[in-house]
Amino acid sequence: MGRLQCPLLLVVGEDDQNWPSSESAMDMKEMMERAGNSHLLTVLSYKNVGHLIEPPFTPFTRASTINTDTNPPTKVMTVWGGELVAHSRAQEDAWRKTLVFLRENLYGGMKHGALFSNL
Repeated sequence: MGRLQCPLLLVVGEDDQNWPSSESAMDMKEMMERAGNSHLLTVLSYKNVGHLIEPPFTPFTRASTINTDTNPPTKVMTVWGGELVAHSRAQEDAWRKTLVFLRENLYGGMKHGALFSNL
């Protein structure tokens, strides 16, 4: 993280039951602060939101079964966390902010298509 030289966006659900995403984001932030590049980091953190923060209108899934990579594969129950309303609102907010982040960092704030206006 200390050598990172490009903008980084982290989208974190504070009720992630699958991965310590909040703690990981805090660790990354501290590493980047020590390295002097924390200005490159944007963290979107949402209370009562689980692991799967997907685009808006994706169905909320608090838990599901997944297949392991073992031989033979085994189905296991995975708990993702989150609450329906908070999670749905976070999906909408994070999606909007992700698009802004990408526009600003990939197109320098230009409207999409402005790169091709001289063609």
